[in-house]
Amino acid sequence: RWLIASAKDVDQLGVFDGDTGVELRRVGRSGTALGELDRPNGLTVIDDLLFVVERDNHRVQLFQLPDFQPLLLFGADQLKVAYGIWVRRIGAGYEAYVTDSFQLPDGTPPALDRLDQRVERFSVSRRGAQWTAEALGHFGDTSAAGALRWVESIVGDVRHGRLMIAEEYMPVGSTLRVYDFDGHYQQQSLDPKYFVGQAEGIALWSCGDG
Repeated sequence: RWLIASAKDVDQLGVFDGDTGVELRRVGRSGTALGELDRPNGLTVIDDLLFVVERDNHRVQLFQLPDFQPLLLFGADQLKVAYGIWVRRIGAGYEAYVTDSFQLPDGTPPALDRLDQRVERFSVSRRGAQWTAEALGHFGDTSAAGALRWVESIVGDVRHGRLMIAEEYMPVGSTLRVYDFDGHYQQQSLDPKYFVGQAEGIALWSCGDG
């Protein structure tokens, strides 16, 4: 078992033994070509694939495990300041949800009517030996209650058909907002009282009682 971590400041991935913590290797170097990285941030693994969000290359890079063979670059035409990612299997392919936390020049969130671009969706599939990605559009609620002003972490709950997306903007109270897989806010958010700082990083655990 491996633990794969993004080393943002050196444009690499660190690969560690999941049991001992011993570092096994580094992957990547600075650049824009296939196999190169620029501020890798969000990571997710599904099957034998690793998806890496590169904030400063404005894209997602797909690697084949266990050799870390780079397969595909996608999202550069859609993503502005990408951070987090979650991927689910759809038939023989995959659907990727990528958070995009672009801000105004002063660091504050855009107006509500621009927050419909907070999550970009992509279909990723293989045709023969060739991997391809297709943009499926973006979403984000534009109401004060459901908007995603500062957004990074995202995770999906396949069993219940929902996404949990972290809202990090402390002036309105940091929380997790619940969306469905089609991008509709479900009028559910955790009480901000549970977060004294930014809600960042989400893991789901399947409980015995369902």
